[in-house]
Amino acid sequence: MTHEVDTYNGLEFTMALAATTTGIAAGNIVGASAAASTQFALFNPIGSGRVLVLSKLFVGLISGTPAGGPLFHGFYTGIPTLAPSGTINCARLIGGSLQATSVARGYASAAGAALTGGAAPAVLRATGFTFTATAQAEVSAINALEDIEGDIIIPSGYGWVPLWAAAGTSVLNAYSVTWKERIGA
Repeated sequence: MTHEVDTYNGLEFTMALAATTTGIAAGNIVGASAAASTQFALFNPIGSGRVLVLSKLFVGLISGTPAGGPLFHGFYTGIPTLAPSGTINCARLIGGSLQATSVARGYASAAGAALTGGAAPAVLRATGFTFTATAQAEVSAINALEDIEGDIIIPSGYGWVPLWAAAGTSVLNAYSVTWKERIGA
């Protein structure tokens, strides 16, 4: 019941990137440097007064050959200086309009952009799905959707990023993340 109440009260948000265009950016790979180009990330600004409680992650392969192994949840300490590029939507829609505004800053860029001024991403834990190093047209929805259910909470001044084990070969993919916002540090 809490999920529906949060959505109804305008506390649940989403951000998606329908397709990458240049393969997996360096900033979305384990071991990325501090200013690596990133295609998809979510940040909670310093002083936001909220925590971002991750609830779902979707990753879908469009084409190419991914590196073998799991996708990881990564995190940033510090907020980069790049202007936000992702569109954040409230999960509650009424009459075609969005009902609430998120405190989060999103980065969703098909080609990627360098996130300067922040730390290098670090691995937090593996996601719930693993890829094989074979060419795939797509990953089934069962394997590509992880219910995080609040197991990852992003405090003010931190960020989150999905990290692949390696670049793979010509991998084009889609991302989507859903989170709730709660009052907190």
